Amino acid sequence: MIEKYQYYLDNGFVRIGTSNKEEAISLIRKAVNMMNYIYGQKTDEKNAEFIFEDVYETVREASQSLMALKGHKPYSHEALISFLIEFYKFSQSDISTFDRYRILRNKCIYKGAKASLITCNESINFAKNFLLKIRIVFEKESGINI
Repeated sequence: MIEKYQYYLDNGFVRIGTSNKEEAISLIRKAVNMMNYIYGQKTDEKNAEFIFEDVYETVREASQSLMALKGHKPYSHEALISFLIEFYKFSQSDISTFDRYRILRNKCIYKGAKASLITCNESINFAKNFLLKIRIVFEKESGINI
């Protein structure tokens, strides 16, 4: 369950410092480059879970770039999602999907769960759209075209 952002601040899951534009640029560029790489891959049952994990990481890194612009540093993925809810107007559907993928990615990494080919392909489509939304916000806030 995603808590209010203040919970993560109060419990040390987020640190606030100064805006780190260089880190933000690096994160968003890495996310964009990774998605471009993913687009070039042929997904199948053998690589679906690996591609899914990479897709999740692109969304996480792109989202974290927005935090870096504001001088926030997350120490949990839940805090990152809570930040998006607190500071931006992404749809509830986007937030719910991101959180669902967070949970599945965690199960894949730590419990040996598998992401299906269908889920992998759905995640690619989600990331394509969500990453574009993050880029628009990033470019508006930073004044830098990615």
